[in-house]
Amino acid sequence: MKIECSKQKLQKAVLIAERATSHNLSLPVLKNLILEVKKNNLVIKSTNLEIGLEVELPAKVLEEGMTSCNPTTLSNFLTNLKDEDKITVELQNNNLLIKTSTYNTVIKSEEYEDFPLIPKISTTNKLKLKNTDLVYGLKSVIYAAAVSDIKPEISSVYIYQNNNELIFVATDSFRLAEKKLTISNQNKDVDFRLIIPLKNAAEIIKVFEGEEGELELCSDSNQLSITSVGIHLTSRLIDGIYPDYRQIMPKTSTSTITLSKDDLGQVLKMANIFSGKFNQIKLDVDAAKEQIIIYSASSDIGESTATIKAKIEGNDFSAHYNARYILESFQSIPALNLLIGMTEPNRPLLIQGTENKSFSYIIMPVNR
Repeated sequence: MKIECSKQKLQKAVLIAERATSHNLSLPVLKNLILEVKKNNLVIKSTNLEIGLEVELPAKVLEEGMTSCNPTTLSNFLTNLKDEDKITVELQNNNLLIKTSTYNTVIKSEEYEDFPLIPKISTTNKLKLKNTDLVYGLKSVIYAAAVSDIKPEISSVYIYQNNNELIFVATDSFRLAEKKLTISNQNKDVDFRLIIPLKNAAEIIKVFEGEEGELELCSDSNQLSITSVGIHLTSRLIDGIYPDYRQIMPKTSTSTITLSKDDLGQVLKMANIFSGKFNQIKLDVDAAKEQIIIYSASSDIGESTATIKAKIEGNDFSAHYNARYILESFQSIPALNLLIGMTEPNRPLLIQGTENKSFSYIIMPVNR
């Protein structure tokens, strides 16, 4: 193999593909990158058996071929290669020879025969959307997913299509985040449903964040394939049924609060200092005085009480919540003001933005 290509494009491709490498004692080849030159492209492949990546970049192909190398060595070399644009990469004496105007470098090649195939999915279950929409939808809910793998279905992000909406959901059973995105020109007859493992969803965000254009999602019962310009990613899916979370979504509220997100955020951050290791606060709603009182206390540190003015409709209310859980939802609400709905002290609290109801966040109260 022998090619001429852009140093910047090669460096970016290596950094992306490196994300899917893995130190697997039973399959050592997974720690390396596969470099395959064919037609007019260089394809860099990697997999950790959970996700697989193929990153394609244009190159002037002088000779086709394939090899494997250590990603850290190659990445470090390219990162420290300053003031270079065009480079030549060739396989010589079973090693990778990289030439620039300044350097003549040899990187040891590795065996690649045991590298597993990255699956190709052939199905009509397809969906097209903007790259930025996929990343935005995942980032809007991923923090609410369970970290433990004891229940794989909730240690994941659930994505499904409902008419012209693509809905992202994550829950750890203590709180739940739902984000709805409007999508156009979709096949409404396709039953598009995915349960993506939490770690894989996090890698999808890192791979596609900052990329532009459109991508295609394609899935069967076990695998998801995401294809954009120059990047093909596959991910294992959870083979199960996601809980019917809509049963616990509040339909009505006996108390409704409208207040500034910044004001509530500032008070919660202060209250969290005194909330102890469980981040517990007490929230009291005084409808007559149109104010909410937030109290937190720790026997080791001290206590804090704060009062916020708010527009309140309905009854007085009092319950305990995890302050960190409430604060984490703010990253998904671009609105300046929040709408908080409450029913009973033992029922979920609903948080939305006032201008846009596409994001809904419910949080269960905690015991004192």
